[in-house]
Formats: sequence, structure tokens, C-alpha cells
Amino acid sequence: MLRSIFKDIRAIGGKAYIVGGYVRDKLLGIESKDIDVEIYQISPQELEGILEDYGEFRLVGKSYPIYLLGEYEFSFPQQIIENRQKKRLIVKPTMSIEDATLRRDLTINSMLYDPLEEQIIDIYGGREDLKRGMIAYVNRATFQQDPLRVLRVAQFKARFDFEVAQETEKLCKELIPQLAELAKERVFIELEKILLKAEKPSLAFRWMKKIGVLAELFPEIDQLAEVEQGEKYHPEGDAFEHIMLALDVLPIAERNVALMLAILYHDVGKAYIKVKRSKDRIHFYGHEQAGAERVEGFLTKITDNKQLIEEVKKLVKYHMRPLNLREHLSKKAVRKLVTQVNIPQLLKLHQADALGRGIEVDLSYIDKILEIYDKVKDEVKPIIMGRHLIDLGVEPGKRIGVLLKEIYRAQLDGKFSDLAGGLDYAKEILNLQ
Repeated sequence: MLRSIFKDIRAIGGKAYIVGGYVRDKLLGIESKDIDVEIYQISPQELEGILEDYGEFRLVGKSYPIYLLGEYEFSFPQQIIENRQKKRLIVKPTMSIEDATLRRDLTINSMLYDPLEEQIIDIYGGREDLKRGMIAYVNRATFQQDPLRVLRVAQFKARFDFEVAQETEKLCKELIPQLAELAKERVFIELEKILLKAEKPSLAFRWMKKIGVLAELFPEIDQLAEVEQGEKYHPEGDAFEHIMLALDVLPIAERNVALMLAILYHDVGKAYIKVKRSKDRIHFYGHEQAGAERVEGFLTKITDNKQLIEEVKKLVKYHMRPLNLREHLSKKAVRKLVTQVNIPQLLKLHQADALGRGIEVDLSYIDKILEIYDKVKDEVKPIIMGRHLIDLGVEPGKRIGVLLKEIYRAQLDGKFSDLAGGLDYAKEILNLQ
């Protein structure tokens, strides 16, 4: 279908190119499902006339329209118009590809691909930078128009294990004071990509710490480098180093954003409690509770997703529990824990925590906990009953049964553990909040 659309665009005098990440990934031998197409020399109305022959498309954006058709995204070159200290994007189909690609953030993202000619167009040296493993801006002036690009540099450094060009790193440092102006949603998107797409997320965080980004955006993580840990149980060094190792433990396929945020924040409480020292150990008694009490405040800086924050909070709060269960493992103990937190997620967090010390450890007890969990998870009584949903305005009938199953699954996943939390969750899925 895409090739046919390209031919139709060419037939009326237009040009179309696949741009951005798809081209980069193609050269790296990485399969990419995100296909962005940039359109030149025809109007939005002419593009709409072509796309409607291929199915129902969706238009998003106002001043800068983007057309979504299946898995494809179509857009036009954009120009920034500044007027009385305000900036806005406008469509400019007549822009040259040289000027359009000049506005891209990095050279490795600036290449275009013409599938009709089977040709890659590389104006600013993206192919060579891919070979060198180098992250470099396309243009200094356009790069600094959006400070979010500093986080994108961190993201690509972690995903591809590339070096950051000296001038690009220098400019990123200059942009740090502007990071506070970014919308939290945009920061969260880049953080999520670092945590979920990079085999070694630590590469991004180490680089951000090195140039000062971490101190600006995530000071609670940055300060963990000052938290000394006992060498006997933490030979890797300080708490920041431990977090970095833990972030890299889980395979990408086993990750989700709540779990990875919990790994990032699980020991943040160590910076806020009174440390006790013995002969060869440093004790952080209660650090899990101290972290859980503060993590909501930290996460609200980057997301308004209350359900996500609550999941992370619970994982942080209970992250030491598997270690305690190892010595006193019983059905009763696991059954109680089922009502408090998502046990499979908790055990993955514990795995990352245990292996994030740079030494081999025996984790056979995790399998034993999972074995008991599989036996007792169905024994846990549901907190929310049909009468609660009726009180919330749900009409008696089949829908109540469907809702109760969904709510019970959420209970088993640790999304709530008491009646108040259950009612809040029910209201959320019923859109009553």
C-alpha cells in the first residue's frame, strides 16, 4: 500500500520520503514498525484526496497536521514562526529537503529514504556517524530550539551505546537550565524510552549525571552517589552505582514502566534515613518505607498517572519483603503479600536488586515464592463486591460480572489492597473520577 501511495503522490507532482528512525534502524539492521513519511510539493488537501482512496485516515494536530493511516504517519515539513515571543509551527510543503532535514535533531535521524528509487538521501553525514557510533547534532541553532533534545541524546546513547560528539555534549550542558521549562509529559516519554528500549539504561543515566542533567531533573537519583554502602553486601560501591547495575539486569522483554521506575527508585530512601554502622556493614533500616513515602512526590514531577505512581510506590515499599520471606517462607506469608503488591513484579524487582551488586547470588528462593504464589493467588477473597458497583450506579446485569473480574485482577496485581483503594479503582474504570 505504501509504495502505491508514493506513486500517487509522485503522479501529481509531489515527493514523499520515509524519514527519521526507520531509516536509521534500517541501516543498523533493526526492524522498525514506526514509519513516518514526509510530503513535499503538494498541499494537505491533495494528500487527503490520495489517502482517502486507501481507507479511513485520522487527522491529528491543528496548525501542524499529521495524518495517521494504519501503521503509517504522514506529515509535511514544518517551519517555526516567531511572533511577539510566541512560537508556532506551520506547514511548508515547498521547503527544500536540505532545509527540512536541517531542522532534525541528530545526524543519525536526518536521513531520508525513497522506496521508489530505493535510495537513501544523506545530506548531513548520518550514515557515517552511524558507522562511527557517534551522536551529533545536525545544526547548533535548530538543536537548541528544543531542550528536550538533551534527553533524546541520552536516550539514543543508551539504546545504541554510542559516543556523544564533543560539541553536541557541550551544547547539551548549555541547555540544562532550560530543562525545567519542559512539560512533564514530554520528559516522561523520553524517560520511558530509556527504561524500556535501551538494553543498558544505565548508559543514559551515567551520561546525564556526568554533564549535570541528573542534578537538574532527578536530584533524588543524583544524590545517591553520596550514599556509601557496606562493602560486604554491596561491593559495587555507592547507592547510585547499585541502581545503575540494577537497571541493566532485566531483559527488555520482561520490562514495563512501573517495574523499571521501581528499580530506579527502590533505594532512594537510603538518602533520608539515619545510617547504623556495625563492624563490616552499613545498615539502612527502614529505607524502603522512607522511599515509598517520598516516591510519589518525585514521580509527580514527571507524570500525573496516579495508578502508575501507586504501583511504583508499593513495589518500593515492599522491595525487601522477598528477602525476609526467604527465612520465613509460608503460605500464610505469601497469601498476605498477594493482597498488598503484585508479587511477580516484586520478584523481578528483587532479582534486579540482588543482581545489581556485581556478584553472583543464589536466587533459588524466588522460584519457591512463585511456586507458593501460584497455589494461593486464587484463594484471596475479592474486596469489591457487586453491591459496591451497584452503589456506584452500575445497573445489575452481566456488566457487573465483567467489571468484578477486571477489578479482582487489579487487586491481585497489587493495584489496591483495601476497600477505599478498590472503590477508587472502580470509579476510575467507570470514569467517575
